Amino acid sequence: MLRLAICERDQEYRHQLAALLEANIKPLECEIESFCCAEELLRCLSADYAPDIAVLGILSDSERAISLAEKLNLLIPACRIIFVSDELRFATEVYRADHVWFLLRSELSERIAPALRKALSSIETYRREGIVIRSRGNVTVVPLDEVLYLERDGRRTIIRTEKESFTSSEPPSRLLKDALAHSFIHSHRSYWVNKGKIESLAHDDFVLASGELVPISRSRRAEAREEFLN
Repeated sequence: MLRLAICERDQEYRHQLAALLEANIKPLECEIESFCCAEELLRCLSADYAPDIAVLGILSDSERAISLAEKLNLLIPACRIIFVSDELRFATEVYRADHVWFLLRSELSERIAPALRKALSSIETYRREGIVIRSRGNVTVVPLDEVLYLERDGRRTIIRTEKESFTSSEPPSRLLKDALAHSFIHSHRSYWVNKGKIESLAHDDFVLASGELVPISRSRRAEAREEFLN
């Protein structure tokens, strides 16, 4: 599910922004959260909240919105930021922070759709480069070329690399969405192995370049072998 955050001081305008975002993000499933100030949003980040897109309102004081964007860049590099302002004079100031679009409120209805498309495209490109792990309000991207395999252990997924391991509450089916799924072979009920890390195929295991073995179940042996050979 896509998470969108709105940070805007004016309550009525927050509601308008939420309605506009919801109308333009369809048919994607999304969750929109509204925040009245930077402090409120930052508190939620520390409580395991990590938005995919943040729409930040800029009123007369641009410093607070831009400072918030800089913190989002640091804490959640995967989050794509869209600025909305009443005044064009802030357009140059926002380049202190990484963002995908600067919108004037007067043109919001006409330009929110392309801004969201750019944000979604940027997110997709970012995610194709690695596995996105959300934990305690932070987002970590583990580069694809570092991942050996994924192991589902109870209600957690362990992402194994040559140097360390990461843990996610999300199942592999969600971690390996879209283009990433083609880079892995589901060799066993609990294992997904990175094709690029396989050295050879044994009878019941994939042998990785690191020397580790990833099991192949009897029910998946034919399919796993075909995927590997192709």
